[in-house]
Amino acid sequence: MATSIEFQEVAQGNWTILKAIGQIDTTNAAVAEKTLLDTLDKSQNLALDMSQLKYTSSAGLRALLRTGKKAKKTKKQFVFCGVAGMVKEILEDSGTDLLFQIYESAADLQ
Repeated sequence: MATSIEFQEVAQGNWTILKAIGQIDTTNAAVAEKTLLDTLDKSQNLALDMSQLKYTSSAGLRALLRTGKKAKKTKKQFVFCGVAGMVKEILEDSGTDLLFQIYESAADLQ
């Protein structure tokens, strides 16, 4: 059974905030990555709000890393906010949290 991921996009100052809702795994990681990369293409600063993301698999981590790599290559910012629960544990256990700037919430973005 396929799991679902939904994204809601909001502009806040010079940031584009993409709120991830649901979970990212092998069934939808390609869609998540395409959404992240497409949003990065049209943004200077992209924040992924993970406050409603319940889970991410290694396929989801790969999508985050690829987006981060493209952001660095194109001299754009890609940050996380609202990281909590199991997703926080997964990011910490994998070391991914050390590669990205993480904000407590989208309200903290400057």
